Amino acid sequence: MARRFVSQSHFHQHDLLITLMIRFALCIGFALVALSAKADSILGIKTSYTNDKKIEEEIDLILENANQGIANTPGGEALFRAPESGKSDGKDLSWKSDASSQLLTGTPRKITLEELYIRAIAYSTQIQVFSDVPLIRETAIQEAKGVFDTRGFLDSAYEYTNDPVSTLLETGLATGRFTQKEFRNEAGVRKRLGTGAEMTLAQEFGFVENNSSFLVPNPQGTARLKLAIVQPLLRGAGLAYNRAIIDIAKIDTQAASHEQVRQAESHLLEICRSYWTLYFSRVSYVRKKRFFQEAVAVTDELNARNEVDTIQGQIMRARSAVAFRESELARAEMDIANAQDRIRTLVNSPDLADMGAPELIPTDPVYSQKYPVNYQLAARRAIMQRPEILQAILQIRASAVRVAMSKNELLPQLNILLQGYVAGVEENRDMGGAWSNQFNQGGPGALVGFSIEFPFENNAARARHERRRLEMRQQFSQLKTTIDTVLLEVKASVREVETAWRDYSAKLRSVQAANADLSQFTARREVDTTSTPDASSTGGRSQSWYLDEWLNSQTRLEYAEQDFARVATIYQVALVNLERAQGNLLKFEDISIVRTTDENKLPLLQLRKGEAKPADGLAK
Repeated sequence: MARRFVSQSHFHQHDLLITLMIRFALCIGFALVALSAKADSILGIKTSYTNDKKIEEEIDLILENANQGIANTPGGEALFRAPESGKSDGKDLSWKSDASSQLLTGTPRKITLEELYIRAIAYSTQIQVFSDVPLIRETAIQEAKGVFDTRGFLDSAYEYTNDPVSTLLETGLATGRFTQKEFRNEAGVRKRLGTGAEMTLAQEFGFVENNSSFLVPNPQGTARLKLAIVQPLLRGAGLAYNRAIIDIAKIDTQAASHEQVRQAESHLLEICRSYWTLYFSRVSYVRKKRFFQEAVAVTDELNARNEVDTIQGQIMRARSAVAFRESELARAEMDIANAQDRIRTLVNSPDLADMGAPELIPTDPVYSQKYPVNYQLAARRAIMQRPEILQAILQIRASAVRVAMSKNELLPQLNILLQGYVAGVEENRDMGGAWSNQFNQGGPGALVGFSIEFPFENNAARARHERRRLEMRQQFSQLKTTIDTVLLEVKASVREVETAWRDYSAKLRSVQAANADLSQFTARREVDTTSTPDASSTGGRSQSWYLDEWLNSQTRLEYAEQDFARVATIYQVALVNLERAQGNLLKFEDISIVRTTDENKLPLLQLRKGEAKPADGLAK
């Protein structure tokens, strides 16, 4: 009796120990699940490789040095001063009003630059291409989260065994054959946790029947419920490492959003440049047509005075001027058509399409005042807003995440294995009874262990880590280069505005002087002329002489007005380009990016212009 009591006590202590181990394993499993969800508030565990303080300090230092260089740039408010003179009210430019009237065949359609912006953000396929890039990149976030998806599985197999007996342990007999029917099923879920652990919860059930005398009961139904966890402790461990791919996908999405802004601003700038190119082409056409008509009139008058006081050279020069102006007029008409087609291509508005396309008539007034420019303010704004700089900063942060991942991958692979289970058995293939017995009879089983693996040379991991470090160094250099390039663009844009204004003022005075010269010749011709062949000998001037000089003066006026119109359009584009150089064009035009869905329920990023009045037929 004493021996039996000791044996039963021993088995009782053994069962108690196993039960405690199972409970410990289950507690560890649940703790890992909780850790993956609340690790940021438990013991200060690092949950992300992003926002590394050292990296952010280096970025701040680079930006601080750039701002310090801006503050030390000589010139203060502007790189150089421009004269205040040159303001024009347009009264001395007779061709400005003519350029706003119909010039070619077709239905006239007056447009403004703001209207083109509104139509472009609604219809431009190029802008739609830019807008889809962030959405495409955004799908990588969901794809990266897929690693942590809960996966269900079901394995099922039926096996019939018919083998010759080779040992008494198979059937209990020395001869005959061993036959067995076995049906195995396993169903459950698997999930990767944020800590890197692989957790499996599975239910096994089936039955077995054979001709062995050692299987009791025979036949029997079986069931086993198990929980298994494999947790990395070194390589691949931690929330920061396992969520790094998601962090990189988020950073790439942010960078794509800045790329959308950059491309959209460049596209709007191109629309602006095409709009003022059309304006310049129409102005050139009006001027060339007027000068052509005047040159024809002068040539006709010289031909009429051929027998009076005109020499053959004067007539030839006049005919040459007429032919030249005629060719220029044809080219000016072609320039208008090309500029209109360029706008249609950039905007893609249905009512501006080629079929039945109207004549586009720009109606925006020319800005003819000096625009105040502050280089330091523009440069600081560019440092804060330019998409290229923001993209370069994001690339550094993404590289920092990759460096941290590669550093983790230098570690050995050390995993802890935890498994707990309960099992049941029932006679007569009763799988349901076996499933019930696994909870009602006996106690749980457990497995605790570990596995370790490490390469002696570790060449692949060391090479990846060094490559990632070199890439991060390259990204820092890229940020400095991008800042230098952006500041150069801002300087060039400021200088372009200042120079265009100075050029505008000078060309305006040139037009005024050429107009005065032509008016003087016209007035003197009406007063100080004679009709005698020897008028020069009496102090007078012949009509043919005045016509010849008037034609030369008209040519000088043509060139002066051509240069002035060209500079005026350059000035308009330079003002818009200055906003783009600061990364401020969308804000300047009150354009925002709105997320919505299309008719197929797909996400859509649309540009919307704030309080702007929509174009005809365009829904708000």
